[in-house]
Amino acid sequence: MTSAPGPVRVGPVCLALLAGMSAAALRPAPAIAQEYALSSPSGDTLQFELPRLRVMMEEARILYDDLVEDPRVLYTLGFGPPASVNAPGPAYPWNAVSPTSDSTVDVVTPGNLREADRAYNSYAVMRMREVRNEDPDDSCGALVTREEAVLSSFVDGWILARALFGGPAFAPLDELAFARDAGHLRALLAVRGDASVGVCAAEWVEANSESVEAYEAWRADAFPGLPGPADAGDAAADDADAGKPPPAEPEAEEPPPAEPEAEGGR
Repeated sequence: MTSAPGPVRVGPVCLALLAGMSAAALRPAPAIAQEYALSSPSGDTLQFELPRLRVMMEEARILYDDLVEDPRVLYTLGFGPPASVNAPGPAYPWNAVSPTSDSTVDVVTPGNLREADRAYNSYAVMRMREVRNEDPDDSCGALVTREEAVLSSFVDGWILARALFGGPAFAPLDELAFARDAGHLRALLAVRGDASVGVCAAEWVEANSESVEAYEAWRADAFPGLPGPADAGDAAADDADAGKPPPAEPEAEEPPPAEPEAEGGR
């Protein structure tokens, strides 16, 4: 006859393990790792969960495969001089990526932003898709809307560079990520004079004054002290002039030769 099981004895070690398991179950989930976050000068933070970053990586990989394999477009890749916060022009993707025809494009990544090369490559592929399929009858509104989508591919690549690959902070490009999150990316590209939309940038600014004012108010709060378009242009001109030698002083003119004295008494 089988006897009924007796009471189970739980020793002090088991009790300690059970207590630890209970505490772990009640403990809140760990916060998102700090390396998966971007911070603005005002202290605002953008956080990215790893699954979202994996999606960005896969999209960037697909675009790079297109860059390598598309026989219709020749991409010339290289690195240029460093960009600075006071003269950020070369870092903006619409300046770094220069289509020279509908089948050739130059991509010049600033030398101090090498970790972001996939961002510039992604933008180049998306931009060339637009170049090859643009309709001359498209309205300015349509062009600006499509450029926003192209620019968003750059933002994804910039986030990867910053969050996963140790890229340095660069406020003018960090602003793109925060502006997209706040719904101001379209206004930003228009106010900054995105060369990809040409005169349509100024037309969009004129037709959307409320959006521009909202963007500028947000920017002043999120990125205080960041140079505006006019300031950045002046700084760029100053930087360009800084490396030039001073103009030579004009040489003094030689005095004209003296006239011969007239002979007297003849």
